[in-house]
Amino acid sequence: MTVESIAPPANVYEAHGQLSVALPVPGAHPDNISVVVRPGRLQVLAECKYPQESQSYHRREWMVGAWRLDLALPLQVDPAGARATLNFGVLVVMAPVARSAPPGDAEARPVVA
Repeated sequence: MTVESIAPPANVYEAHGQLSVALPVPGAHPDNISVVVRPGRLQVLAECKYPQESQSYHRREWMVGAWRLDLALPLQVDPAGARATLNFGVLVVMAPVARSAPPGDAEARPVVA
């Protein structure tokens, strides 16, 4: 997977004791998304596929392609409880807010969308 495009905008919000990050990922399939949650970071690699080469655009405001997001989280989370969903072109990664500070270099946890 090559990283070519700028990462999409992210909405980060907290509700019911968990931190959520929502990203629009047009053209993405769960098999082409990698999500890793650490206590204070979220990393997402995605390759969004949508045929664009053959079109003659009159207006082009959004792009698809490969991108990487490395986001510092505003709160510490528990990677063990993290999960991700991909619905209607929006990837949402959710993790419970950590009740106490995680150990020094807590394990990263890959999450399947």
